[in-house]
Amino acid sequence: MYRRILLPTDGSALSKEATAAGVHFARDRGAQIVAVHVIPELLDDQLEAWMHHDPHLVERRQALFDKFADDYLAFVAAKAAAFHVPCELRKVRAGEAAPGILKAAIDAKCDLIFMASHGWRNREAEMLGSETLKVLYLSKLPVLVYKPG
Repeated sequence: MYRRILLPTDGSALSKEATAAGVHFARDRGAQIVAVHVIPELLDDQLEAWMHHDPHLVERRQALFDKFADDYLAFVAAKAAAFHVPCELRKVRAGEAAPGILKAAIDAKCDLIFMASHGWRNREAEMLGSETLKVLYLSKLPVLVYKPG
């Protein structure tokens, strides 16, 4: 039923757990994974660069975010390779994670988004993370939310 599964990652422990579950899910269905990490778009903040006495602050910060993205995506690629699941890696730059995830899913022609729930507990219920809610609300594709437990 599902052939291309988008698997967003932010490198967190829950995201790594969801990665493992997503790889198993894809393997069991004979699907491939498109792993994506959304890199925040940074404003060219001249005042902040001036305050830090570093005219290259924005470039250095962007390079750091790119390295984090590479590390997070390498984790997904290693998990997929261990279970012989085809995996494509993508970095997307966006102002917010949810629109970046949705754009990646459309561009990669995915038919499912498999993502972690960054939940927290209150007394009555477990709530979904805000980016997960945005993806659920805005997506025209099916979204499978992984919840640990």
